[in-house]
Amino acid sequence: MFFLYYAGFGSFHYYILFICGSLFAAISISVTSVSFIIPSAQCDFQMTSLHKGILNGASMIGMFFGCFISGYMADSKGRKYTLVVCMMIDGIFNLISSVSQIYPVLIFCKLMSGFGVSGVTVFYSYLGEFVNNKNREKFLCWMELFWTFGVIILPCIAWLVIPQTFRIEYGFFLFRSWNLFAVICSLPSIIFSYLLVKLPESPKFLLAKGKHDETIDCLKFVYRWNNKTDDEFPVTSLTLPDCCINEQNNSFFNGLYKSILELFTSKFKVVAMNTCTIQFCCTASFYMMVLWFPELMNRFRWYETLYSGPKNMTNMCEIVSLFKVEPEEIDLKCNDEIDQSVYENILIIGIACIPTSVIVPLLVNRFGIKFFLVLSFFGSGLSAACLYFITSSFENIVLSSVFEALSSLGIGLVFCISVELFPTEYRGVAVSIGSMFGKIGAVIGNIVVGVFIDAHCMVPILVSCSFLIISGLLVLTLPKTGRIAIK
Repeated sequence: MFFLYYAGFGSFHYYILFICGSLFAAISISVTSVSFIIPSAQCDFQMTSLHKGILNGASMIGMFFGCFISGYMADSKGRKYTLVVCMMIDGIFNLISSVSQIYPVLIFCKLMSGFGVSGVTVFYSYLGEFVNNKNREKFLCWMELFWTFGVIILPCIAWLVIPQTFRIEYGFFLFRSWNLFAVICSLPSIIFSYLLVKLPESPKFLLAKGKHDETIDCLKFVYRWNNKTDDEFPVTSLTLPDCCINEQNNSFFNGLYKSILELFTSKFKVVAMNTCTIQFCCTASFYMMVLWFPELMNRFRWYETLYSGPKNMTNMCEIVSLFKVEPEEIDLKCNDEIDQSVYENILIIGIACIPTSVIVPLLVNRFGIKFFLVLSFFGSGLSAACLYFITSSFENIVLSSVFEALSSLGIGLVFCISVELFPTEYRGVAVSIGSMFGKIGAVIGNIVVGVFIDAHCMVPILVSCSFLIISGLLVLTLPKTGRIAIK
């Protein structure tokens, strides 16, 4: 993207990184907030382990359907347009979920929130198409640090809000601390979406659509911001690419079908299939474990402080199975308090992600994204396997921290490398379809955990470990990327 050279590189790029990163952190808060809502709202909705698994999976189902639409919208309507719409959907339905009084309404709101969150894949395309070749990989990798900030901020908010004991009751309506927590978690998406509206559309997208004047205006905006001047932009005309993305009056679904068909009949079809498989495996493994960490920590704390039976358990599965609650026993045994150690442990896990989130952007130009992808997947796969052998809260927090740091890094880097693997006309759809396969894996993974966590917890551990190893091997088959102009 040689034309970006004339716009310069400076404060505008750091501001757009801040906005995109903050929205990425908002998505982190939105997606993982359910892991705190589940234990604190389980009595209100009389949830069993299966109900919890369905609630965890609801947002993933929304992301699954949203990925189709957000990817097509990004390639047809624009990157910024898609991001604003998706993030507003996420924020509004999270806000509605905060006052839901029955389980099906909560499920629907989380499903729609997931539909909005599906726009996460567009952030990488939007940001990457503003940044020059020299800084692109580094900027995209810095996005992972913002996800980490979201993971750190979330338990702090939960720790301050959820332990509060207030109750607002009016007839059928009940508002407790977890409801207020849901309100707070909805606000970042709405606030930063408004700030995103003030920014221009991707210049690469505008040029690929044949919008010459709009592209010049966008570059002028960037030039004046970077150089803090009202001087005339030195470029007055651009050569349009040989193959622009044609504006066609197709129906929405017809256009979506054609976009997907063109991708999987192009020379990029093998790369697309590989990235879809990688996304399926690594995302399934990540959500299979991460969204259940607070629940597992609660069970370990219960075992260590309240369990009165013999404490001679030899692995995690034996400990977890002791906490099994049958549906008919919920009213007698339900406890919706979250132990303070859970907040502390989740905060520790978030802080443990900082080193990898900082080291990778600093070294990615030297070693390449593929190197860190393979390292993160193999490392997180090994940590997932070791989870089976833990018998204490300390061992749990150490391995959970390693798993979270490496697996979340791997997922973020898959989005980074996908921006460089596909040209502009396929990028939005390709990245979104890959993410869609990831959400299929996440839904299946959450249901697997909900079904097997009480009686056969070895199953999700084995599946998670295997999927991460497969992801690492498939990364080795991807084309080389680096300091090349994205097409």
